[in-house]
Amino acid sequence: MRRSVVTLLSAALIAASCGGSDGETSSSETPSEESAPASTPDSEPAASEPPATEPPATDPPATEPAATEPPPTDPPATDPPVTEPPVTEPALDELPLVGLGEYEVGVTTITITDVERNRPLTVDVWFPLPADAIGEPHRYTFVTGDYYESPVAITADPATISTDGPFPMVVYSHGSGGQRYIHSNYTETIASNGYVVVAPDHTGNTAVERVTESSDPTNLIALNRPQDVRVVIDEMLNPESAETTAFVASINPDQIAITGHSFGGFTTYAAASGFDNDLGAIDADPRIDAIIPLAPAVGGNDPANQLLSDERLAAIDIPALVIVGTNDQTTPIDPNVTRAWDLTASSPHFRVELVDAQHNTFTDLCAYLDFFPSLPEVSQAVIDAIEASATEGCSVGDMAIDRAQELTNTFAITFLDAIFDGSPMITPDAFEIPDDINFLVK
Repeated sequence: MRRSVVTLLSAALIAASCGGSDGETSSSETPSEESAPASTPDSEPAASEPPATEPPATDPPATEPAATEPPPTDPPATDPPVTEPPVTEPALDELPLVGLGEYEVGVTTITITDVERNRPLTVDVWFPLPADAIGEPHRYTFVTGDYYESPVAITADPATISTDGPFPMVVYSHGSGGQRYIHSNYTETIASNGYVVVAPDHTGNTAVERVTESSDPTNLIALNRPQDVRVVIDEMLNPESAETTAFVASINPDQIAITGHSFGGFTTYAAASGFDNDLGAIDADPRIDAIIPLAPAVGGNDPANQLLSDERLAAIDIPALVIVGTNDQTTPIDPNVTRAWDLTASSPHFRVELVDAQHNTFTDLCAYLDFFPSLPEVSQAVIDAIEASATEGCSVGDMAIDRAQELTNTFAITFLDAIFDGSPMITPDAFEIPDDINFLVK
């Protein structure tokens, strides 16, 4: 499913101008002069002084000042007001969703044994195949004989792995009481994008032991899990191992990531930080370059209830991406995600919260519910167990599983590509983040 969100911004620039008027002026008239009287011809002129006459007293004519209008003036020459266009942010790119990649996906099941602990591990390996590879759909088979048929992966021989390698390797750790293939949509999609993905069953903490009520004590499980990861890495890089020798040349030993769900999220952190309890200790594995915990179980602030201490978490400084559902009831965001987010020194560090997703959103349980009715017969015990667990992720009101899968795969693969290939990572300043995601970066 793809959601496209496009934002268009525009701005307008407005200018104004003004004008003026002209006036006219008028003039006045000036007064004229008067003539003197004539004398008689027969008489002597009297010896007399001409009568003294005073010139008539006249006042200058009264004149009104001319009515004038102010001289015409032109308005001062002014430039139109300068306005700056509003500053607008460039439109962000649509979130680039990542699905199945260019490779077909092969899967095979092998056994890796830790001789030192006398501990056999059943391991699934997903690997890139050429685009024209064909084969039978792989069946993930439960101890009861029931199975889930992959819509993507085919059962394949390791010798058929694509020659485009070496590829980065990703180790996946399942949750408590789970199985190595419990999140095959995730592991298959990563492999199709050019990664070798390896997932062990954590013996003593799988669905088999849960059903048979033979699980190991929690403190032993916690110590075993990060050691299982270390042994898997050792053997996948060991050219003398008969089980893995066909993969060795196709794996880049300098590009290794760990990812895991729930207790597998704890395992992811513990493999990178080191771990100790009353039964023993294991150092951090320096070969791990990046981690992706999914709905991790870390524990709260009370040291008595912590799976990892503050000091262990603070020792993690490799790149990290944590993905969780906002409605997780089993390992809630606070304190499991917030504590690790605050304490770890990972750089870069990304946090993706899927709105309304739950704890088992990060599994194939919803797909099992859809697939099992197509089988002629299914163990009722398996159906009951799946239906009970599927309430946390496949219920009305939960984030749709197709949407959750495409977002989980998109962020995980983009993160891995950024770390190992230098490709751009999703960031809030470069991409439009959908409303069904809370995205934090530090």
